[in-house]
Formats: sequence, C-alpha cells, structure tokens
Amino acid sequence: MCGISGIISTTKIKLDSLVKMNQIIKHRGPDDEGFALFNTNGFETLSSGDTATESLASNERYAPQVHVSSSSFEGNIGFGHRRLSILDLSPKGHQPMCSDDERYWITFNGEIYNYLEIREELKACGYVFHTDADTEVVLTAYAHWGINCQNRFNGMWAFVIYDRKEQRIFLSRDRFGIKPLYYWFSPEGDFYFASEIKQFTKLPGWKSILNKERALDYLYYSVMDHTDETLFKGVYALLPGNCFVESISQIHTYLGGKLPLKKWYVPDNKSFEGSFEAAKDVFLAKFKDAVKLHLRSDVPVGSALSGGLDSSSIVCYVNKLLKEQNKSELQKTFSSCATDERFDERVWMDEVVKASKVEAHFIYPKGEDVFTRTKSVLWHLDEPYESQSAFLANHIFEEARKNKVIVLLNGLGADEYLSGYGSYKKLRLKKLLLQGRLSSLYREMKSDNLLFSIPQEIIFDILPNYFKSWIYTFKKGKYFTNGIFTNKWKDQKPIHPYLLNKFEQNSIRNISNYKIFHNPLQRYLKWEDRNSMAHSVEARVPFLDHRLVEFTQSLPVEYLDGMGKSKKILVEAIKGILPETVRMRKDKKGFISPMERWFKEDYFEDFIVLFKENVKFTQGLINENEAICYFNKVKKGKHYEVNDCWRLILFCIWMRIYDVEI
Repeated sequence: MCGISGIISTTKIKLDSLVKMNQIIKHRGPDDEGFALFNTNGFETLSSGDTATESLASNERYAPQVHVSSSSFEGNIGFGHRRLSILDLSPKGHQPMCSDDERYWITFNGEIYNYLEIREELKACGYVFHTDADTEVVLTAYAHWGINCQNRFNGMWAFVIYDRKEQRIFLSRDRFGIKPLYYWFSPEGDFYFASEIKQFTKLPGWKSILNKERALDYLYYSVMDHTDETLFKGVYALLPGNCFVESISQIHTYLGGKLPLKKWYVPDNKSFEGSFEAAKDVFLAKFKDAVKLHLRSDVPVGSALSGGLDSSSIVCYVNKLLKEQNKSELQKTFSSCATDERFDERVWMDEVVKASKVEAHFIYPKGEDVFTRTKSVLWHLDEPYESQSAFLANHIFEEARKNKVIVLLNGLGADEYLSGYGSYKKLRLKKLLLQGRLSSLYREMKSDNLLFSIPQEIIFDILPNYFKSWIYTFKKGKYFTNGIFTNKWKDQKPIHPYLLNKFEQNSIRNISNYKIFHNPLQRYLKWEDRNSMAHSVEARVPFLDHRLVEFTQSLPVEYLDGMGKSKKILVEAIKGILPETVRMRKDKKGFISPMERWFKEDYFEDFIVLFKENVKFTQGLINENEAICYFNKVKKGKHYEVNDCWRLILFCIWMRIYDVEI
C-alpha cells in the first residue's frame, strides 16, 4: 500500500514539484521513497532523504542512482512513489519499478491478492520473476496481456505504467474504486496525477477553487464522490473500473478538461437459477476464498470489529482459519465504543470476542476530541466528510498502528449489495403491489412491522425521478436551506443525485451498482483510504471481492431479503461460524457515533464557537445568523438533523484549511 505521484510535461519538468508531491503524502508510505525521470533518450532513477538505505544499496536496475538534489536530467515525465511495505519487504519491492528490458515502468498503489496465481500463469509463458512483490506481477501482466491484464486482477489498485518504446501512458483504477487516483492540468499545460488531492496544492499554478455544483450536493443532499468531480474545480477522479491509455504527445490535447476514460470493468450480468441452499453454499465458498486471499501479507493482519454482521463474520472466519492452520497467535481486533449505551455496540462486540477469544482493543473517543482532531482528519480526507463515523474510524486505525498491526480487514461494502439499505425490501414489496398480490404484500409488511411506513416509500419509489427530486428538494428547503445559503449560490440549483446519475430502483443490479459506484460507497471508501493511510495502515475489504459481489447480484431478491430477514444469504451461510446472538440480531446500528448527544447536550456552545471562528472563510456563501438559528432549532428537536449542522461546520473549516476561493 503506497502513494503515487506523477507529472507529464511539454517541457522539462520541475523536479522539486514532484518531490513536494511525494513529501506531503509521507504518511502513505513511510518505509521508502523513489523517483524516476524519463525523456525520449533515456531515464534516471533518484533517491531522497526518505529513501531506504537498503534500496540505495540494491543492485536492481530500478534502484536509485542519483539524489534529487544532484540531478541535472532533463525529463518531461516524472514518477514518484512512497512505499508502505506489505509484500516482499526487501529492497526488491522498491518503486518506481521497471521490466527486465526497461521498457515498462510502474508506480503502483494497492494489492493484487491473486498475484501468486497470476505469477504461476506467467511463469508458464516463459517469464522469469526476481521479486516476491505483486508489483512485478502487475508490470509483467501488462507486458503480456496489455490493458486486458486488468480483468485478471483480484484486488484494489491505482497504478500508472509508462511504455518507453511506444511512448504511451496507462492509468488504471480497480473495479470498485477502493484505491484513489486523481488528475489535474495546470494552467501551464502540465498533467499531474496523484493519490491525494492535497498533492496538487504544492504545485506551481495551483489555486483552490470551489466547485459549487458538487459543494451544493454535499451541503444540500449530503452526497459526495458520486461523480468524477471533486469539490476542487478542475480536479477529477479516475472513475472506478476505468482506465486511460494515450500517447504522451496527445495527453495535452485534453488540457483543462476531463480525460476520455475507457470503462474496462463490466460486471457479469448472469442470473443464478439454482435453489437457495445451492446459492448459500456458493456464497459461503466465495466469502471464504475472499477472506483467505485478503490475508496474504508479510506484515501483521488484524480486523476492525463493529459488532455488526459483516465485520463479525470476517473476524470469526479468520479465527476459524487460524485454528485450522494450527497457528498460535491471536487475531487482534479494534473497535470504537461509546460510554453512552444509546450509541454503543459493545455488547455485540463482546459476544464475538467471547466466542473467538481474539485480542480485543476498544477505543472510546471523547466529544472533546472533535475540537482537537477535526482539522487533522479534514486535512487527511482532502474534502469535508458527512458524519462523525469518518472521525471515529480515524481512531481505530491509529490504535491498530500503535499495536503494530499494519493491515486491517473490515466489513465495508457488504451493505451496498447484500441489503441495499432497505431498498431490496422496497423492491420486493413494490413488485407485489404492482402485481396486485395484496395479501402477500400485507403478510410481508406485517412481518416487518412496516404497515404504516413502507406504503408511502413504495409510492415514492414508483414516481419518476424528477418528482422525487422535487419532493426531496422541497423537504430540505422547508427545514434546512432557507436563508442559510446566500445569493452567492444563485447560479447553482440543487439537482438530486438520482437525476444526475439516472438512478432507477428497478432491479438488484441497478440498486447495488448505484450504491457501489455512486452513492454512498464511494465516499465511504475515500474515508477508509485516507483514515487508514493517515496512520500508515492498509485497509482491506473482503466483501468487495468482485466474484462475491457479482454472484450476489445474480440472485433472486427473495434470497437476500424477505419476511423480516435482511442479508438472508449471509445470515444463513455463516451459520456455525458466527455466534447465534450476533447472527440473528435485527437491531443494526451501523457504524454509529454519539454526535447527536455531543451536539445537542454536551458541547453545543463549543460547536457554535467553532462555526463562528470559521464561517468567514466561506467568503459570504453561508449566512452566519441563519445558520445559528438553524443550529438552535436542531438543539430543540423536531424535523431537524444534527448532520446538517455538522456539514456546515466542516465545510467552513475545510475552506479555511485548503484556502479555497469562490
């Protein structure tokens, strides 16, 4: 797991710019640093003060030869890399790395979990490997299969490969966008790519300009990362499951705009025709294999435990594997808890700990931490977040690193395709309604105690998207936005993301793909990446093994939800592995935070002060008096949401930290 940087220029690149891009993400790779410069005649590999001593002494052809302070090489392409050593801890894993013939060069962030299997396949084709790193496998796979290599990888990644012979550049991002990759064109015409947006802030010609359209999505609808745009105007994300291939001479023709991406990942759309029992067996086999692959590491691996079904399933199966392999070491787990029982899941965590006998670590974040750590969390996340769940996750990765656990597994991603946040239930009930099967509809609703809430939701879902957008906009305006946003937003109108992404809730695939590729998973993955890397920890998400996702999407909706059961296939498949009390629990809280209490009861005046200190940095976008009026209404109760207040506060602080202009 690492951080990458890169420049493609029409003239000689400014080496100090590349160095600064790498230095600002030292947290992503504290173990080693390397650079490579290229022009049409050759290349040069470089070191810095953070380059590992072992890498300097290495005999590999990509080992650093010159210190950045001594380089006079006139390159128009530059790669930078920060290394967090996970596989092959030797200097052979140093990057940027090249192929044997020095034709292909790569800077890579991520893990390819099936790299051992791919390596054996490539060996059979005559290739010789010199390292035990998955980076060499990626590079060789590209040399052999070209861009089709992406379909063979099972993992998470963002990488850039330069073909010196063909003078072509290849950018790739994993299927679900687990690892980040951003790009930006400078006013001078230079093309930059990076793991984090903050890397661009160190470049000549950079200005932090607010993207008002996406800022309004965040403030108004609480949605982010649902498009390739960011809150910084001109900064784009390479979309999940997409790549970009182009000759070096042509890349500058896209100056200031978006790259014409190629969608390389198209999910399998086959439908499963077997029985529920058969589906359960297949699901369990795929789940087990996904977890096994995600345990491949040359450093200690632990797990995040929330007490929910998803993370508990991973923890308990990992524990079972360790016993089967006769390994004596205890699995370490890390959990965020609350002293207020209304916001605590400790009782369920204790059930898992008791059953698995793991070495459990519990963290109790305090309300006052918000005022001492928010700026740091915001800086690491690049953009404002939505709720305190992102803030709490930061504590978990910090605790893992303190305990020398470098890789942490968690249950992120399962909700988006296993339960649909209740959308599958509404899909089933909507079908019963449209088919006129009213008696079946009644029984289903009665079993879930939904006789009064679901009918209006079903009717809402049947409405065309433009009606949904109007209703939601009216509702938000009625309670939240009136008067808070000044006329400096007058050129922007809120457009519901349903319309923006043409979302139709008419099938399992459409629902889950929207939630995976647009909202909410993309922002959760960003939080996970930044929070983990802030503490030099690698976060892994076994539930996003594409084989598991695609199989689940192929199932009938009745196999996933019905008659009071959510995540039916997982609940039944994991029987015998998970404690029954946890397996059969129905009061899912998710990754919750006590923000409600902190804001309304314990620290209300402190939040007001925090807002007042930072609202001026919005340059008149936010009406201070109206916002404080709304804060007071939230404190009193009805129809108002704490997260609305928190987004306003975070937005103000973020504009201050990144010196954002409007």
